[in-house]
Amino acid sequence: MPMNLFYENSLSQFLANRLDQMRKEVKNEPKNQMLNVNENEYRDYLAAMYDVVPLNFQWELMEVTDSEQMIPAERFPSHYFVNRGESYPKQVLRFHIPFIGEAELLKYKPSTYIMWSIDVMVEKDSIGIDFISFNDDSAPIQREFEGTRNKIKSQLNNVLTEVASFNMSLTANAQFAIAQRKTELLRQNNLLESLGVPVRTVAEVSPTFQVPVTKKEPLIKPVTSDAPFGPEWTLAEEEYQYILKICRDTGIVMERHPRIYFDKDEESLRDHFIMVLSPHFHSVTGETFNSQGKTDILIRHEGSNVFVAECKFWKGEKSLHDAVKQIIGYLTWRDSKAAILFFVNNQNIEMAVATAEAAARSDPAFVSFNFSKATGWLDFDFRLASDNPRHFRLSILLFHFPKKK
Repeated sequence: MPMNLFYENSLSQFLANRLDQMRKEVKNEPKNQMLNVNENEYRDYLAAMYDVVPLNFQWELMEVTDSEQMIPAERFPSHYFVNRGESYPKQVLRFHIPFIGEAELLKYKPSTYIMWSIDVMVEKDSIGIDFISFNDDSAPIQREFEGTRNKIKSQLNNVLTEVASFNMSLTANAQFAIAQRKTELLRQNNLLESLGVPVRTVAEVSPTFQVPVTKKEPLIKPVTSDAPFGPEWTLAEEEYQYILKICRDTGIVMERHPRIYFDKDEESLRDHFIMVLSPHFHSVTGETFNSQGKTDILIRHEGSNVFVAECKFWKGEKSLHDAVKQIIGYLTWRDSKAAILFFVNNQNIEMAVATAEAAARSDPAFVSFNFSKATGWLDFDFRLASDNPRHFRLSILLFHFPKKK
């Protein structure tokens, strides 16, 4: 879709709204949970949750495509003899520039900005900039592109400066919001106590409060309670989805580059996923012992396993049942989220996805089907065989890795 790069909306307003969202989250926390939460852990969680991921363009990965388009006469240089109101075919070169970070920042104008803007096409993880070739000479296009790139870099630098200032202030803002809310709640408590009348408690109030505690590691939520006990760690939903997205994006890249997976076994393919995951998290290991066996991909936090995944070649319905059974064998009572990565190399991928969903629904440990987030991405709840009341999340990702013909 077209967008006026770094010029459509106010960046300062976007950041102000984000700060307001953080304050509202603090204000909306239930009273007892807010008073019992560890302030430092909750502060760090808020700073991590509302941190704005910087945007950067990967100029070194840029690609160019071309097409012939009808160009209105009004867009031609003045020295061309063309008739107003008519259009003429010309070659259009589109520069595709990949980016990483928060795509939302593409449309925001920084408080300090240069008086310049350009329309771009926002594609999947990249922007496209069109240049018209009027005289089949690459030199003018190269000069125009270089000028455009310099202006984009200058405008982006203004965006990143403002974002960095916002991120640096998040911890202090979170600390202030927490202190302010706690002070307010304690005043309410003091008022109730001064009445000298027993106060009825709300039975529905949950005694626990889950708080993600880190930024560079998976956001882990310690479950706290009024009674003193050791925290039971579980992986935050946002981080679970982030891990799965990394795995899916990695699998898609491998699908597009067969040389990565041709003639590779499960262990070699597993190692490729670990290589991509490792820079994002402090503890990603392969073939690590856990409960009754050893698993392919494991993320641990302070001695607890918070994510396990198996990498398998797809061999039909039985392979899914075997993988589920194997996953359950690896899980301990502290594990709550898992995944199976299937490599489909011997049949139509759509058929494999349909078979996998049907097989999962028929598995003895099946509890519920949650959703299909994307093609080949299925999300379920399963039951732990050793502890029936406990459920765990299981995502099944299928990738098409056809054999050489």
